[in-house]
Amino acid sequence: MTIRLRMTLLYSGILSITLLLFGIVLYVFLKFYIYSDLKNTLKEQTDVLQSNVQYQLELYPVGWNLLIQLDDFDSVQSGMYLQIINLVSGYKTKSANLRNVQLPISTKILADKKAGYYDTPTIHQSPFLIYNAPLMLNGELVGVLQSAYNTSVISMFFSILRLVLLILSLIVIFIATYMGWLLSKKALKPVYSLISATEQIRNSEDFGNRIQHNGAQDEIGLLSKTINGMLKRIQTIYGELDNSYASQRRFVADASHELRTPLTTITGNAEFLKKIWTSLENHPSRLPEEEEIRISVEALNDITDEATRMGRLVNDLLALARADAGFRMKSEVVEFKSIVDSVVRKAQLIPKGAELKTKGLDVLENTIVLGDKDYLQQLLFIFIDNAFKFTAEGYVEINALRDKDKVGLTIRDTGIGMDPNELPHIFDRFYRADSSRGKTPGTGLGLSIAKWILEEHKGTVDVISGRGNGTSFLIWLPVYNISNVEAQ
Repeated sequence: MTIRLRMTLLYSGILSITLLLFGIVLYVFLKFYIYSDLKNTLKEQTDVLQSNVQYQLELYPVGWNLLIQLDDFDSVQSGMYLQIINLVSGYKTKSANLRNVQLPISTKILADKKAGYYDTPTIHQSPFLIYNAPLMLNGELVGVLQSAYNTSVISMFFSILRLVLLILSLIVIFIATYMGWLLSKKALKPVYSLISATEQIRNSEDFGNRIQHNGAQDEIGLLSKTINGMLKRIQTIYGELDNSYASQRRFVADASHELRTPLTTITGNAEFLKKIWTSLENHPSRLPEEEEIRISVEALNDITDEATRMGRLVNDLLALARADAGFRMKSEVVEFKSIVDSVVRKAQLIPKGAELKTKGLDVLENTIVLGDKDYLQQLLFIFIDNAFKFTAEGYVEINALRDKDKVGLTIRDTGIGMDPNELPHIFDRFYRADSSRGKTPGTGLGLSIAKWILEEHKGTVDVISGRGNGTSFLIWLPVYNISNVEAQ
C-alpha cells in the first residue's frame, strides 16, 4: 500500500468517524429536545385540564355512582387526544377526535406510582405519546386523565433526518476521498522528485552529485539535507577506501620490494657457496684456496646481515599487522624516568658519529604514566635511533618537559633534516624522505610503528624540520594521577 493511498484512507477514515459522531450527536440532541418539549407541553396542558375536572356523587335507589366530568372536552384544535377513565364505574369519556379508538392504560403502574407517567404505544400503526395523570379523591385513585399526541409526523421527520444524514455523509466522504487523493498527490510531488533525483544519483554512481531542493525548509527540505549529508559521508568513505586500497597496494609492493632485496642477496650468496663447495666435493684432494675461503666468509657475512635485516623487517611488519588487527597493549603504572634512563643507556651503545646529550631529565622524577613499558621503550628508541641515522656529525639532544597533566620529551638532532612538504608523510609506511633514500639504512616502518604506539598511549607528537637544519620531535604523554582516578 502506497503512502498516498494510506494518507487518503486515513483522512477518509477520520472524516467518516467525525461525520458519524456529528450525525449521532445531532440526531440524539434533536430527538431529545423535541420529545422533551413535546412531553412538557403535554404535561402542562394535562395539568390545566386536571384542575378543571369535576367530581359528582349520584345516589340511586339501588346504590350510588361517582361522576367524573370535564367541561371543556373539545381539544381538536390543539391536536390533543383526551380520555377519562372512571375506575369506580368503569365508564370512559373520550374526545371526539378519538372516535372509536381507545387509549391503552395500565392501572397497575398508575396505582404503584400514584403519579403521572408517559407511555409511547403504537395505535393503528401510528405512534402516540400518552401522558397518564391520576385522578385522586380523598387520597384514593378514582380515575385516570389521559392526554395524547399523534407523533407520526415527528417520527417521519426523524426517519427522513437519518436518511439525509446518511446520504450527505456518503457524498461528503466521497468528495473528501477524491480531493484527498488529488491533494495527496500534490503533497507528495516533492517526495517523488526526491526519489527520482536519488535514483539518478544511484544509477550514475557519482556520489559527488547532490539533491537540489529549492522549496521551503520543511520536512522535505530536511530530508534532502539529510540525504545530501549522507551522500557526502559516503563520498568521504569511498575516498578513504580508495586511499586505503591504494595504500594497501603500495604497502604490498614496498614490502615485496624490501623483502626481495635481502632474499636475492641471500639466494645469490647461497648459490655461490654451493658452487664453491660442490667444486671442492668433486675434487676431494684439492684444498680450498685462501681467496675462496675469504670470499666464502664474505658471502656468509652477507647472508647473516641480510637475514638480520629481513628479520627486523618481518618484526616491523608483524607489529603493524597487530596494529591493523586491533591489538591492545597492556596498561600498567610505570615510572617514566626509569624508561627514559634505560633508553638513554642503550642509545650509548648505538654506532654513531654524533654526540648524545641529555637535558632536564630531573623533571621526570616521580612522573608516572600508564602504559606498556616495553612498547614505550621501543617508542623512544625508534625516535633516538632515527635521529642518529640522519645525523653524521653534531649531536642528538634529549630534553624533558613537564606541563600540568602531561609529560614531554624533545628529541632534537643537527642532521640533514627534511623539507616541510615531506613532514605530512613521514609516518606513512615505507615512506622515506628523498634526502635519505638510498643513503641511510632502514625500511621506513619505524615511525609508523612509533605513531601506533603513541596513539595507543593517547599521546601526541609534533615535528619541526628543515633541509640542512636538523629535525626535532616533541612527544607528549598523559601523566597518570592516582588522585584523579580515585576521584572518578
